[in-house]
Amino acid sequence: MVVREPAQGSASTQLPHQGADCPADAGAPATFGQLLRAHRMQRGLSLAQFAGRVHFNRGHISKVETDKRTPSVSFAEACDRVLNVGYTFTTIASALEATTRQQQGWVQPAQLPATKRNFVGRRDCLSRLNSRLQDHAQSLAVPVAVINGPPGVGKTALAVQWAHQAVSDGHFADGQLFVNLEGPELGTAAAPFDVLEDLLRAVGVPTERIPEDLGQRAATFRSYLHGREILLVLDNAADAQQIYHLLPGSPGCAVVVTSRSRLPGLLSRVDAVTLPLTELCRPEAATLIRAMIGDVRADADPAAVTVLAERCGHLPLAMVLAAEHIVSQQHRSADTLATELKTEHARLNLAEGDVVLRTTFDTSYKALDEQSARMFRLLGLLPGQLIDAAATASTAGFSQDEALRLLDSLASAHLIRRQDERHYFMHDLLRAYAADLARQLDGEPERAQPMRLAADPVSALDSPALSSLIA
Repeated sequence: MVVREPAQGSASTQLPHQGADCPADAGAPATFGQLLRAHRMQRGLSLAQFAGRVHFNRGHISKVETDKRTPSVSFAEACDRVLNVGYTFTTIASALEATTRQQQGWVQPAQLPATKRNFVGRRDCLSRLNSRLQDHAQSLAVPVAVINGPPGVGKTALAVQWAHQAVSDGHFADGQLFVNLEGPELGTAAAPFDVLEDLLRAVGVPTERIPEDLGQRAATFRSYLHGREILLVLDNAADAQQIYHLLPGSPGCAVVVTSRSRLPGLLSRVDAVTLPLTELCRPEAATLIRAMIGDVRADADPAAVTVLAERCGHLPLAMVLAAEHIVSQQHRSADTLATELKTEHARLNLAEGDVVLRTTFDTSYKALDEQSARMFRLLGLLPGQLIDAAATASTAGFSQDEALRLLDSLASAHLIRRQDERHYFMHDLLRAYAADLARQLDGEPERAQPMRLAADPVSALDSPALSSLIA
């Protein structure tokens, strides 16, 4: 357990005793931070040099030395190792931790899932998340970052990767909370009332002290987090309303949200920044597959690795599922699997264990209203990745305003991506999925017909498939 630091000079920050390990010229340091600074300076180490050796952030060490942050046991162990003072600092940090646990009943949560061993890319996003945290160092607002993007793009992996790195750098010493909000389908999404009960229990609130009112639960949660440095990761949010009651109020906390939605309405109520994720670039995609299947298989046919990545649309989930096929010996080489994935049907049915690519897309599709769902299926019948709003409106028989509204709705759900005022982009795998739905639900018999429909929008209105879509 890592405890919050009391005010400087309070009894709980005083050293339990003055040991023989205290440097003779240290002036009998009275706190952990003073003792640490004395040992560091005696060895002639600058703050930057010491930070490099203990692998903790320089700012974190500075706050410990000035008694603005209580040391964690892991930090104390690193200090003992670098300064070669036995268990001096570990003993003190353990005593402080035990004392605070008895006084406050605080349970330090450490709920982050394990990070991905083969995580690649996303340097810009990681940098932006770091900047978001640093920019709020002197702010009273709780920093909130929203990572959104299409299904399978790696939103959760990015959030977890950054969170582990932030903790490693000395941030969020009081704990980390992780919640799966089970979006985006509103019927299956986790209710804030139930989520707050889990969160309160996670920080040590006895069941009998958890209020029965939603607002009171939210207030109790904020009270328990007040003055602490906690990271809250809200994964797979359905909408902004699901998030409001879960947010802490203490500026030492931070929140990272992942969602397939843009979460409209959130930015007007919360000081949040949005990080939209897209598929990996070509070099990163090849690196991910190589990292998973190993250098031997990748080097046997580098061109096949590139083709496999292309057929997976550079979408991280699809590539991970494909690589797992190879590693599990279902396919001996990247070339064999790349050949099998020529068909759209095979790509959509990529699966490993209980994770199926098509099912991941299903979840987003089922969250759409009826008109948006029809528009989505229509887009699957049109060729290419680029969608022209005016041409789509004409083809579907909608007014341009109505077509733009529906396209914006799909963009908000990250099933398409806005390129400019008139154009949208649709990922190949999502287009294939939409076309498959159209064939199943709307009876499109001819694969060649979408080409003719796009070339002749007027005749499109006579198509049985399109007629059923726009009826």
